Amino acid sequence: MGVTVIEAKTLQKKLLRVAAYCRVSTDHEDQESSIENQKVHYEELINGNPDYEYAGIYYDHGLSGFKEDRPGFQKMMEDARTGKIDLIITKSITRFARNTDTILKATRELKELGIGVFFELQNLNTLTQGGELLMTIYAAFAQGESENCRELALMSKRRRFEEGRPLYNLQNAFGYQAGKTPGTFEIVPEEAAIIKQIFIWVAEQYTASTIIKMSKAAGFKKRSGKDIDFVEISNIIRNVTYKGDYIMQKTFINEKRKELRNRGRVQCWYIENDHPAIVSRRLWDKANTVMQERYEEKFRHLEMRPMTEEFFPYKNKLFCGYCGNRLYAEKQKSGAQYSFACRRKECSPGVCIPQKVIESWGEIKGNTYITYDPDKPIPKQYSRMMEATWKRNHKKKNFFVPMKSYTKENYHYYKRIFCEKCGWPLYRVRSMHGVIKFICGGQHTFGKEFCTGVHVPEEAMNRLPEKNGYFILREEIIDGEKCYSYSCRSEKPERKRPDSGKED
Repeated sequence: MGVTVIEAKTLQKKLLRVAAYCRVSTDHEDQESSIENQKVHYEELINGNPDYEYAGIYYDHGLSGFKEDRPGFQKMMEDARTGKIDLIITKSITRFARNTDTILKATRELKELGIGVFFELQNLNTLTQGGELLMTIYAAFAQGESENCRELALMSKRRRFEEGRPLYNLQNAFGYQAGKTPGTFEIVPEEAAIIKQIFIWVAEQYTASTIIKMSKAAGFKKRSGKDIDFVEISNIIRNVTYKGDYIMQKTFINEKRKELRNRGRVQCWYIENDHPAIVSRRLWDKANTVMQERYEEKFRHLEMRPMTEEFFPYKNKLFCGYCGNRLYAEKQKSGAQYSFACRRKECSPGVCIPQKVIESWGEIKGNTYITYDPDKPIPKQYSRMMEATWKRNHKKKNFFVPMKSYTKENYHYYKRIFCEKCGWPLYRVRSMHGVIKFICGGQHTFGKEFCTGVHVPEEAMNRLPEKNGYFILREEIIDGEKCYSYSCRSEKPERKRPDSGKED
């Protein structure tokens, strides 16, 4: 009997995939060298341990540990979730995060994944027994220290403000730059010219869209090189900096360490005549009054009255100054008032005038012809003249094109088109706007209760093929648009009767 010896297998020890996390909270040059030193330290530490496998260095530069949405931190968490890391090393709890909630949330999630976090300064591993309790205590102290430092910094700022010593950020404002002497500021002439012109345009009551158009034509650009837009116009007009004043604490940092605009949440300090002004106080006040009135106008609703001559005596006295046709009342989108508009699609540019503008003219005694120029200031956009004056230089335009005879020679489908729903032939009609279309004869004769019918424009009918037979037309809505289709038959369809719905 032979005996074979089976050698025991040598188990290879699995290396621990170790990563490190570093963070500094400011962009100072000395902090840059600090984070580089941390990265070098951890690379040497991980690569120098035979039980470790290098899994990367994650870091955030110039970001507060109070924030959870740090790019490096989030990338580390994503890689941990995908199984790329077994252990994370970091200098201390304060480097990992300054927020107790963030620390506990992250470490608990990592612990459930079987990943530990080792804090060097505290000599603490979250996977060890009692590690979470100690970490919670340390984290609470770290957050308390951060809150205390923050409160001291805010107290220092408030004392400066109370003594009238602002923390300037004026060099970043469009139109200004830092002066040669520390703490002084100079006007940038090219930018100041843009700011002053925008103030003048707003004060003269040009609309924002017109100001944007004129700014583009003049080659005005923001400091970033982009075109002037509505937000930039609003920011310029509202900014007290341009009349020489300065507001301290226009923004503040809330409890979640987010910077917000100060809308009365905390104290602010207002300094008059702090630095050279770009516009006069009179121009600044005038432009801001116009801006405020426009803002309030959005929420001002006029009384909605029935469209009768009793309430609107000018109802039938308004005419388009371009084509001479009457303006018709239409409810505005807000539903708060009417606009009077030219309904001629062919009329260019046409007129649409708000009710409030008409009523600002006072009593309208006779027929009035109105024109509109959007590039003028708001008070001058609408021009009007009486009928006799308008007729001396204008003639009422007729947009109706003469209809060609409805014959077989002019229409290849002559008397061969029918409604799919009721079987009645389609009649040719022309609308008040001059549009020629073919409508269901059953609906035209007996009304919509008999047949909802079809209304097919002439240009759609002309696309019917030139072949024999009878065309059965249908109308349907596809993706919110009217579409027309047909089927062709060799026999003429039978018409429904209105009394019983039976066919003839």
